[in-house]
Formats: sequence, structure tokens, C-alpha cells
Amino acid sequence: MKNKKLMVSAHVAFFIFAMTAVSPPSRAEGPARPVGYYIDAALSGNPTLGSMGQRIELKRNEADRAGALDDPKLWFALSNVPVGSWSLREEDMTGKEIGLSQMFPYPGKRDRAVQMAVREKEQAEFELAEMRNMLRADVKMAYAELSSVRAQTEFVRRTRAVLEQLVEVSRELFAVGKGRQADVLRGQIEYQKMREMLLTQENREKVLSIRLNTLSALPPGEPVPAVDNLDEFSFPFDGRSLREIYLAERPARRAVQSRVGKGEIGIHQAESGQRPDFEVSASYMQRDAMPDGANRPDMVSAMVSMTLPVWGKGKIAPGIRAMTAEREMAIRDLESLDNEAANAIERGLSSLGNFAAVAKLYRTTLIPQAEQAVQANLEAYRVGRIDFPMLMDSLMSELGFRRDYAGMVGEMHMTKARIEAAVGRELEGAAPGEGR
Repeated sequence: MKNKKLMVSAHVAFFIFAMTAVSPPSRAEGPARPVGYYIDAALSGNPTLGSMGQRIELKRNEADRAGALDDPKLWFALSNVPVGSWSLREEDMTGKEIGLSQMFPYPGKRDRAVQMAVREKEQAEFELAEMRNMLRADVKMAYAELSSVRAQTEFVRRTRAVLEQLVEVSRELFAVGKGRQADVLRGQIEYQKMREMLLTQENREKVLSIRLNTLSALPPGEPVPAVDNLDEFSFPFDGRSLREIYLAERPARRAVQSRVGKGEIGIHQAESGQRPDFEVSASYMQRDAMPDGANRPDMVSAMVSMTLPVWGKGKIAPGIRAMTAEREMAIRDLESLDNEAANAIERGLSSLGNFAAVAKLYRTTLIPQAEQAVQANLEAYRVGRIDFPMLMDSLMSELGFRRDYAGMVGEMHMTKARIEAAVGRELEGAAPGEGR
């Protein structure tokens, strides 16, 4: 029986040795599909982005129209026709008239209308860039979380296989009177609990796969093949450099700045309502000969008219107040966005530093010590110095450390994606950390 126990323990040791690599091997699903694949799919296939592109085209055409003059007016008239005879030859002032008129806004109004439309177009362009920025970050976070969950699932699956061997050892020892029934029962309970844990992990993996496909404009139920294993990385950016990147490049901020600019121009445009607009017209009158045969010369007329902006209190002043309120609202939104981004940057840096420190602690200290504890307890169990619960506790402790480590690395990558969303662009130069 002792030889059999040695053989079974050696078999269990083989499974435990298979777990000693911190990074789980890729699944046999073909080459890993990088996150860039899903980002490209999302940016090219997302229908909301396509809709936003059409909105930009709409604003671009509105900007082209904003500087155009109003359509001219063409008119035909019969002038000074006597109602008694309805003759076109009886009265000297009777004639057939054709005229043309054109409205000209006060100088500067057209230019400001164009500038306001251009600001709206710029705002739409920056909002599209912001949507792309946020979508890219969402895809990265979903990808990182899926990779982390898959790593945790693989650790659970391996540990469950080892635990199955340990339960078989305890069952065989109990069958020959060398073990305790309590060991068998506890082992079976822990094995079934790990089955529940594995089912939960697999469900999380399925949910995250659906989310990643949905974000990437791929069929939600399409299987997600192997993904890259995540590594620790160093982050060579501090709060000041990240805030500078945000101020220069965050599309959402530039969109609000366009709103502020539009508000400024809108105030001047509303104030220009106090200036008149002009209408220039000209006409040509053809006159028939008199009844006695005398010819009458044709006549031309020209006229300049203007609007009278006399309703300042009821029309112009409210327009100025409205545009001032729009500008102030945009300024407050800009301040709010700046505060929100600063908070996200500082919070992200703090969290990233904490996750990196904890991940390093797991990798360099806790996991190696847990591995040593499992190996030592396995040897002690083999010679009868410890009982089965102690061996199993050490095995479960190692599993917990490995799962926590995978979770910390996943949180590092998700936090980096959140920081990228806050500053407005991808942050290259994050070098890989020490080997896992």
C-alpha cells in the first residue's frame, strides 16, 4: 500500500508541477487574436460611428450653405392700369414692368453665420473622434477582462484536475483502512465546489465574449478564439504629462471648445441684429404707344430699402441673452469635463500603481511561497506527517493566489484603457514588466 501511495502521490505531483508556470498556456484554438483585430472591427463596423459620419457630412453642407445669399426676387407687374377701361395705352404712367431685387445682410453677418456653422461641423467631428476613443477603450477593457477570466478559468480547471487525483488517493486509502472517511467527504465537497466555481467562470467567459463581439460589431454568438495572455507592464507617464496630453488631444474637450467658440460668435451675431439689412432692386417698364400713335419711352427704376430693427427689447435683447447663456453653459461643461478628467487620471494612476505593486507581490512572493508550501505538504502527506485537509488547504490557497494575480494583471490593463479614454488617445511606451 505504501508503494501504491507513493505512485499516486507522484502522479498528483505531476499535475501540481504543471501548475507551477504563472502564465497559463494558450488554448488549442489556433493563434491568439490580438486586441487590435477587435479594435479595427469596432471602428470600421460600428453603426453609430457610421451615423455620426453622416451627421458630419450634414454639418459640412450646412456650413457651405450658411454663407450663401438669399435667393433674389424676380417680379412681373402691370403698373397704373385704369380700372375703367383696362387699357395699357390710355394713361401715360401705364406700363408692363419686370424687376429684380436682392437682399444683402449687414456686413459681417454672413461671415459669422459661416463661422458658427463651421464650429458646429468641428464639434461633430470631435464628437465622432470621442466616440471612437471611448469605443476603443471599451474594447480594450472587454478584451483584458476576458483574457484575465480565461486565465483564472484555466487555473481552476488545472487545480480541479489535481484535486480529483487527491480525492482518488483519499478514497483508495480509506478503502484499505489507511485513511479517514472525513477526508474523502471533504475532498468530494471541495471538488464539487470547484465544479461550481468552474461553471461560474465559464459563464463569465461567455458573457464577456458576447460583450467583446458586440462592441466589435461582430455576431454576438460567434466564438472568441484564443486571446493574448496579459503581462505586467511599466507605465512611464505621470499625472502632469497625462494632463498635458488631455488638454491637447482629448476630442471631447475640443468639441466643447468648439461650442464655446460658437457661443462667442453667436453673441456677436445676435448683437448684429441691431444693424439693418439692405435690399437692392431694379426694374424695367415697357410702355405702349398712346391712342393717338405717340410713342412713350420705356422707363427704368432702382431702389434701396432697409430693415428697421426697432424691436430690440422684444426680439434682439432676448437673442443676445440666449446666446450668452449658451456660451456660459459650454464654459461650465468644459470646466466640468476638466475636473472629471483630472479625477479620472489621478484615480487611474493611483489604482494602476496599487495593482502593479500587488501583482508583483503575488508573482515574486506569494505564488512562489504557495508553490513551495504545496510541494512541502505533498511530501509531508506522502510520509504521513500531515493530514489531507492541510494538503488541500495549501492547494486551494495557491489557486486563490493565482486567480488574484490574473485578476490584478487584468485590472492593470483595464485601468490603462480607462486612462487612455480620459486623456483621449492610446498611450504607447508602456513597456512589459518582468517575466511572469
